[in-house]
Amino acid sequence: MLRTLFLALIVTGAYSHLATGGLAQRYDHSKLDVKISVAEGLLNGPTDGRIVLMFAPNGTDVLNDTDVTSSQNKIFGKNVFSLGDKDTVTFSGGSNFSTETGVYGWPDVSLDAIPPATYRVQAFLTKYEKVTRSDGSTVSVHFPCGDGAPNVDATGSLFTSAVDVDVVGGTQTINLTFNNVTAGEEFIGKEIGGCNQGNYEDTENLKHVKIRSKKLSEFWGRDMYVGANVVLPAGYSANDTKTRYPVIYAQGHWPADEGAFGYGRPAAQYVKFADAWNNGTIPGTNTTAARPAPKMILVTFRHEAPFYDDSYAVNTANLGPYGDAINDELIPFLEDTFNTIRAPYARIQQGGSTGGWESIASVIFRPDLFGACFSSYPDSLDFHRHQDIELYTAANAYVRADGSFVPSIRTFDDNGTEVVLATVALENHWELTFGTASRSFNQWDIWNAVFGVQGYNNYPLEPWDKVTGEIYPAAVEYWKPMDLSNYIVSNWNNSKNLGVNLAGRIYVYVGTWDDYFLNEGVVEFQKRTDAVGGQGWANVTILPEKPHGGNYQSREIWDYLELLENWIKDHAPDGKTPLKQSVSGPKTRGNMWEEVIRRGGRQAAVARQGPPSIETKGHVKVGTEVRASVGRWDPGVALKAQWVIDGKPSCEAFKVKESDKVKYTPEKKGQLQLWVTGSKRNYATETRKSNSVTVGK
Repeated sequence: MLRTLFLALIVTGAYSHLATGGLAQRYDHSKLDVKISVAEGLLNGPTDGRIVLMFAPNGTDVLNDTDVTSSQNKIFGKNVFSLGDKDTVTFSGGSNFSTETGVYGWPDVSLDAIPPATYRVQAFLTKYEKVTRSDGSTVSVHFPCGDGAPNVDATGSLFTSAVDVDVVGGTQTINLTFNNVTAGEEFIGKEIGGCNQGNYEDTENLKHVKIRSKKLSEFWGRDMYVGANVVLPAGYSANDTKTRYPVIYAQGHWPADEGAFGYGRPAAQYVKFADAWNNGTIPGTNTTAARPAPKMILVTFRHEAPFYDDSYAVNTANLGPYGDAINDELIPFLEDTFNTIRAPYARIQQGGSTGGWESIASVIFRPDLFGACFSSYPDSLDFHRHQDIELYTAANAYVRADGSFVPSIRTFDDNGTEVVLATVALENHWELTFGTASRSFNQWDIWNAVFGVQGYNNYPLEPWDKVTGEIYPAAVEYWKPMDLSNYIVSNWNNSKNLGVNLAGRIYVYVGTWDDYFLNEGVVEFQKRTDAVGGQGWANVTILPEKPHGGNYQSREIWDYLELLENWIKDHAPDGKTPLKQSVSGPKTRGNMWEEVIRRGGRQAAVARQGPPSIETKGHVKVGTEVRASVGRWDPGVALKAQWVIDGKPSCEAFKVKESDKVKYTPEKKGQLQLWVTGSKRNYATETRKSNSVTVGK
């Protein structure tokens, strides 16, 4: 979960996407155009990408606040294809709201809704790279370069100069020019992240590791890297191979500013923690004496990926075998490099929010590798409540049956009253300005990419219409392998035997006032695992009135680390309750890459498709009723059918659904076919033709 909380009310008019069909009050611009050209020499060749155009309040930096809960910016996005130095891109108002080829804006869809005023205006181009992955799918995506994958102004992006403009409310043209490129951070060696080998500068106790992943590189058809920041305990000696240490693997977002084991603390607190850790002594307090710091190696993974600032640390059909890259390539490299204890009991997963989901998923899918997880306020563990969406039963992700909007971000005032800061609709529409086809590098889109399979268009098969919120149950069905409570229950007493093998190894914490309603998924997870394993099968802590953030169970950092240390000691071979080898056998392993790509990759997407088919074979007489199916299509594809004789329409086109059986009584001779045309946002419109039937006398 990478969404900053701001204590601000929702931008006025932000609901207009749904309440008024996407249009707030229109102003008499007649025609407001923004024309954007490219300075010579900035592009090496024709470039695909996403242009984001922002109008910020007068006197403010357009990048100062782009958050969905607080930004006063007017944000518009448009895809470009084969953009060259001599091309000009025009942003216009009107009603062309196609999310693939037109302009889409937030908080109001059209430029026509911009009130007359003075604005600071600037545009950014996120460049896409077209790749064909090993399963045959071809996508155009942005590959992050050590910048944490921001949704705008990423490393290598083109940007225009910021200009102050008076929007007058009549016919007007604003001219901008891409004239500069966003520089990346400088690293020891070369660029970091998804680009080239390189790293941050090491210190005595803080080391950085980065490797080329063979598995990811093969999937993406280009060099791909994963890395880690490693904090060594005081007294660590590389030459002392007899002294070995357990490892705490921290999951979470791109750790750019707080070193190797950030926990989300302010920098000053991190420095205090790091100093104590390096000295090997926990500072005393008014009630406790100074004591030795835990002797553990602390590792934070770095795995920014196409679609987000991290990969969610599992194998997925849209991002590739990141789980294998981390667990089967990076961790063995770390264990060859540092003096670690190579046993599950001494490998602990921990994290919060996104990292909370990653840490628990890593243990659930890899009981053979990790001993336990300490997961704090994790992303949705059970999709009966995906945040506050009842995903398996609701018809719409944005609006409930009673007409109320589904909330997404909240806070509580001093009186304990819930204040909604953003709805699911507001966030999803905001994301659309930064990218279509789940490419915004924002929260809901990465869930589509991680939890879902590939669509027939090669991009993530989205679970609902991004504009209207209509849920596609058939698409949601493909999320079930990533529904962690469903996965546990489904593998409770089969060959994986997770009911026995995971018992006592899962620790989850959340507060009842979680900013993103993540407590609801935890409650569902607890309910379903308790139903099969008995109360307390998983150690779940739900603390009243605690918001999103902090350490596990809201513990002070040293108390938390000592909790982890004690778990490791207790489950060591000579501990109170040793972790048995039988619960960490190879059969417990899940999320196998071969199964993931077979179920969700390009070939699976193609196999889901099918042309329309006339059931009657051979010849029929004029006046004889003919029946047909309309074929198989991806969820959400809008279908129109038309009967055709000898290649010419014999009736008007009519709407159909995939499950429909249609019938027709031909009135003249010829070769009869059913043609069905399918259309969907971000899909190529396609007409599929049935087999032919001869109609005669």
